[in-house]
Amino acid sequence: VDEAAPTLDGAPTVFASGEFVSRDHPTSGTAEVLGDSDGSRFLRFEQFETDNGPDLKVYLVNSSTGDVSDFVSLGDLKGNIGDQNYELPADVDLSVYDTVLIWCERFSAPFGEAALDVT
Repeated sequence: VDEAAPTLDGAPTVFASGEFVSRDHPTSGTAEVLGDSDGSRFLRFEQFETDNGPDLKVYLVNSSTGDVSDFVSLGDLKGNIGDQNYELPADVDLSVYDTVLIWCERFSAPFGEAALDVT
């Protein structure tokens, strides 16, 4: 995929970041939540790689539940290899939705995840 980071006014602020770890499939790379002075935020994957699979989604999960019962879907995974960006809804609270999860909806299987450390 290899998407460039969106152009922002000045240097983007890093709100949170984490490293991907494998769950049911090998997954690696970095996840960062970046933002601009106008309040827009996006989730960026860098050096991302996971197995290809059917129906893969990008979720922000409330890790305190211990499962995927409380999540915000950011849509389909754009590609299983490469840098990519996902726009975040303005009302997503990163202190609650604190983990990025690559989730296979068809088989209810976690491919990999990145716990976000809020900066």
